[in-house]
Amino acid sequence: MNVEETLRGILAADRHEGGIRCLRLFRLEETFFKALVEDVERVCRSNDPSNVTRPGHVTNWTRPFGDVLQYSLLNQSGRYDDFSSDHDLSCFGKRFHDAAGYPALARLIDSFPHTVNFRINVLGPGAGLSPHEEHVAMPMRSGKLGARVRFHLPIASTDGAELMLDGESYHLDKGTIYFINHGCVHSAVNHAEQPRIHLVWDMLLTTEAFDLMFGSAPAMLPLERIPEHHAVPSPLRVERAGAHRRLPPRVMLDDESILELCEPQ
Repeated sequence: MNVEETLRGILAADRHEGGIRCLRLFRLEETFFKALVEDVERVCRSNDPSNVTRPGHVTNWTRPFGDVLQYSLLNQSGRYDDFSSDHDLSCFGKRFHDAAGYPALARLIDSFPHTVNFRINVLGPGAGLSPHEEHVAMPMRSGKLGARVRFHLPIASTDGAELMLDGESYHLDKGTIYFINHGCVHSAVNHAEQPRIHLVWDMLLTTEAFDLMFGSAPAMLPLERIPEHHAVPSPLRVERAGAHRRLPPRVMLDDESILELCEPQ
């Protein structure tokens, strides 16, 4: 995918005008994925998460229901319940503090450049996030518009786990990295009796990040890049997105607005 087409497609979906809502990008090699699952499960067993349903949580505005937990992996404190810098749009001054104890997870995190946050998101049985809308476009120091982009890697999934994007509902496969356009009206629900666990992270869409995620740069992980003609998944169904909450935009867009690749910040 070339830069201009990709940025136009991302912005179109952010404006609810079709565009790029969801893409399959990579499939992890089985042995590495198994080690990653073991690390994530140990993090969840051994550490205290933040509770998204509590007032004051940075994600509570999405109206979570049921048991919705988050383990923040990139911050300055090293605490898994510290979500304070998850959405500050900076890729500086944050790190994964327990790399030695969770080597597969550390290897994954270190492989993605200019990452703003990295989280383990857990939806318990019957839990979910209500429909909500964020924004991809972000102001850069240059005064131009850049993009913050989001990725999901399902670690533990169920047949009843669904993600809705502008009325299109998807099931995300374990071991596959997806681009998820969070500018769409989106929601998540787990209808099953087992927890749904995803790794979720946001990246500044710099030249390096674009080349890795959407271009042809080699990944420093044991994975397979999914061919472009297989990248767009088919939705399970299409229905009206309905009422939703919306964050105030960081920038005002008009018909002439375009996105450009970011500089790290």
